[in-house]
Amino acid sequence: MELTFRKILVPVDNSEHSRNALRYALGLAKSQGSHLTLLHSVGRIPMLIGGEPRKELLRELVREAEKLMAPYVKKIREAGIEPALIIKEGRPGEVIVQEAKAGDHDLIVMGSRGLSDLQGVIMGSDAHRVLSAAHCPVLLTR
Repeated sequence: MELTFRKILVPVDNSEHSRNALRYALGLAKSQGSHLTLLHSVGRIPMLIGGEPRKELLRELVREAEKLMAPYVKKIREAGIEPALIIKEGRPGEVIVQEAKAGDHDLIVMGSRGLSDLQGVIMGSDAHRVLSAAHCPVLLTR
């Protein structure tokens, strides 16, 4: 049985783990002709913040996310691939699982992190959430 990945989701933050995940995802995408989607979660905005202040905060978080994603986009384009970009509000682990399913991705490539909490001693809590709930294979990188 041959495994091919048509659509690869790559959640990114500004960590070395994300940069390593991108290297793996790029290698797979180039060898298999896969489409890459970069995803960044800006976190959850407290419900106490509403109206125009909430909208302005979200706009600022999106601007910061676009800056954060720019080096990843550049690297992908240099490899001859045009990535899709998604920026969402919400808990990263939940957003990753939801977007992977909604976008019909067949692989998630993401960095693992350690020591964020008891659940994250071996791997980060977001990675743990994604591994537990994703509908598709997950490749964790260091």
